[in-house]
Amino acid sequence: MLNLFKGIIILALLGVPLLVITALPRLFELAGTVPALSSASTGPLPTPAFRLTDPTPTAGRARFAPVVETPPPTLSPPQPAAGPAATPHPSPTGERIVIGNTGGVGAVLRSEPVTGRPLAALREGLILDVLERRSVTGSGDWVHVRTPEGVEGWVTGLVALPTAAATPR
Repeated sequence: MLNLFKGIIILALLGVPLLVITALPRLFELAGTVPALSSASTGPLPTPAFRLTDPTPTAGRARFAPVVETPPPTLSPPQPAAGPAATPHPSPTGERIVIGNTGGVGAVLRSEPVTGRPLAALREGLILDVLERRSVTGSGDWVHVRTPEGVEGWVTGLVALPTAAATPR
């Protein structure tokens, strides 16, 4: 009984595409026989059941300002307050280092130790003025330096060699 039921279902499912294939051309023929609407038809046009009217003026303030209204005067920018005196740049300690230990690749000058944004690329053999030294936990020693162009930043102590240790090129 179950096999007979399954067989009927399979035949019905296989018959659907055949039905669509045979009936589709007739459907297109039927659609072609419907007359098209023409603009010259003389039938009555539908009238709207309601009509939008202009809003009635209210005695209160309008929700939006009219476009012709002049804008309010612009405030003048505040006068710059006397800011704190510019902090002096750290002066060199008199110590100088040379970039080395990089295998010719060079080093990165950063705005802050460890994760500061890169400021410049320093070539191996470049001599820099030392401004400060700092030991950063988990990252070792970092050196605050100034380049010959005046750019200040931090380099790792691994590439900051004393100038006496520099090999002549």
